[in-house]
Amino acid sequence: MSSEQKQVSSSQAQSIVEWLKEIGVETEVKVDKYNVAWAEVPMEKIKDSIRILKEKGYRHLTTISGVDLPDEGVMELIYHLAPVKMDGYPLLCLKTRIPRDKPEIETITDIFTVAIVYEREVYDLLGVKFIGHKGLSRILLPRDVPEDYHPLRKK
Repeated sequence: MSSEQKQVSSSQAQSIVEWLKEIGVETEVKVDKYNVAWAEVPMEKIKDSIRILKEKGYRHLTTISGVDLPDEGVMELIYHLAPVKMDGYPLLCLKTRIPRDKPEIETITDIFTVAIVYEREVYDLLGVKFIGHKGLSRILLPRDVPEDYHPLRKK
């Protein structure tokens, strides 16, 4: 942590927990050694969670990343959010898990327009389908690679 970076206070982490409780999500927020906050949210609540966090000040989606966990039968998606004009609030990573055999989740392009690109990247590399995304297609790989080829899938 740089000398200019402030340590996340327990009240800031608790605020995030309380905001998520407003929509029925029970979770805890953990802060890692880099001062990044992490919370896990059920797949069914990820869109509502992102919406309320944006309303509270997490107004920048920096990316969406994903990990294939074949031994657990899931894929983990991580939505990376940054606060805007919220002094001292940390970067926040919201994790959710989706079934590997049916990798689908609602789009958040209606909340964050930039998700149009990030969801296409996750689709291209992991094969996750974002329901409601208009124009979900390959963005990094050539369009002529086999439709079921997604290089970050482990098995």
